[in-house]
Amino acid sequence: MAVALSSLGLRAQSTHFGGALISPANMSHMEATKYSQAEHTFMSARVAAMGGAFTSLGADLSSMAINPAGLGMYRASEIGISLGYDHTSSQNSNYHSNMWGGNLNFNQVGAALNLYQSSGALVSFTLGFGYNQLADLDFIDRGRWEQGEVTIGEFFAEQMYGIDPTTLNGSADPFRNNSIYPDEWGGVLAYQTYLIDPGMTSDNKFSGAYSVPSVPLSTRIDSSYSLKSEGSVGEYDFSMGFNIANILYLGTTLGIQDVQQLVHYTFHEYALPTYNIDELQYLDYHPSVASYGSGVNFKIGAILRPISALRLGVAYHTGTSMSLTRDYYTNLTTTFYDGSSYQAESLINSFTYHYTSPSKLLLGASVTIGRRAILSVDYDKVWYGKMRMDTNGLEAAFAADVDADLGTSENYRVGLEIVPINGLYLRCGYAYYGSPLNTEAQHYANDGGAFFGSYKTHTDNISLGGGLRFGNSSLDMVWTISNAHYTNNVMYYYSYVDDSTDLLVSGPMLTNLRHRTNNVALTYSFRF
Repeated sequence: MAVALSSLGLRAQSTHFGGALISPANMSHMEATKYSQAEHTFMSARVAAMGGAFTSLGADLSSMAINPAGLGMYRASEIGISLGYDHTSSQNSNYHSNMWGGNLNFNQVGAALNLYQSSGALVSFTLGFGYNQLADLDFIDRGRWEQGEVTIGEFFAEQMYGIDPTTLNGSADPFRNNSIYPDEWGGVLAYQTYLIDPGMTSDNKFSGAYSVPSVPLSTRIDSSYSLKSEGSVGEYDFSMGFNIANILYLGTTLGIQDVQQLVHYTFHEYALPTYNIDELQYLDYHPSVASYGSGVNFKIGAILRPISALRLGVAYHTGTSMSLTRDYYTNLTTTFYDGSSYQAESLINSFTYHYTSPSKLLLGASVTIGRRAILSVDYDKVWYGKMRMDTNGLEAAFAADVDADLGTSENYRVGLEIVPINGLYLRCGYAYYGSPLNTEAQHYANDGGAFFGSYKTHTDNISLGGGLRFGNSSLDMVWTISNAHYTNNVMYYYSYVDDSTDLLVSGPMLTNLRHRTNNVALTYSFRF
């Protein structure tokens, strides 16, 4: 698997390294995938309560982000705002549960202006603009392992193989050395904090290899890991919708996506004492990466109402042309049993990547049952395998990894709205967002294979909600339970293959990771 056995910062074709603690130094195809896994959970409460099954429905501010043809169904102008509050718990086989504190989300704000109405073929024209949150990136993951036999120092020693130790001292400015990649900076810090030492020949020359003398092979190691993420993916939409003879509705949207995420990693190792004061007692490794950027996409859509009770919808979203900057930084602290302690930190590596996210096709159908109920179903196809990078020197590697690991995702949504009495609406919905991995990669994930990060494979959402109409105002609420499943990931991994020699360092794995989110949202809208 390319995602499990490659790195954009390889020293040679015969080396493969990476891991949850190493790969954040680069922008991988799986990172691009993460920012493209949008859901309809964070839009208006009405849409979320119906599972997001809104491709064939309209007259909602969320139509701008789903199917802009839905704007053509407005018969009046509307302004609205949606706020959400959620709790996310993270569970895995290595740590029972961790709860992210309550988080207030600004889900949506916008306006739909019904600017034209007539009795002719063009019945109405509506202009819309607004903001929709597409993904919430606030969560904490943790892992804990006891009595391990491998230290991350062994990984760093392998990384530094062949690098002259005189180039690793602070006075040599190794973080501006173009021959040392950012995903190898941990090895530089390991040298500067005396975690690894260079091997010397009998005539006191560098042998080319490094070792971890402060951690004997017999040492048992307790380690722990945490990842704290804060951020979101949102979109500013500028849309227009047309109503043609109350039968055909057409629309288009210009979307400007905004990505903001800050991730802090902490990896702690405690070496169980063997009563040698020269040995390592514990270390703390802290990579962090800030990602921020924006991109542009287009959406077109149509809704056909052949009879009054049936609506058929289709929409196409182009891939988003993204420009994303990543600021990477890391530091390492080592403490030894003799009481000595050393700390070293890297510079900040800032690099801007240009890539295109996957395009999406949405199909939907809805049926009105009398005047008291609506049943709606959606189907999406998302072409993750078509993502490409347009950054000098990285296009080929990115495309190769995409082709090796990513494929086409299929999403399903269904929603029901019942009107028991005038002015009262009861809703429920279900959504399934499928895996972006291709068949081979998904089999690898299903078999418990380790990736170089925790990547979302699929999500199940169940939602319940209701709404009130009073005069020109509407108040809607929704409760959504979301269960997201992720790939297993290894903390660090290094393989060096030269002829028949295969040297391998593999760190602890975080397995069976799941995020469970309870989200409550409230939408107020006013028509005029």
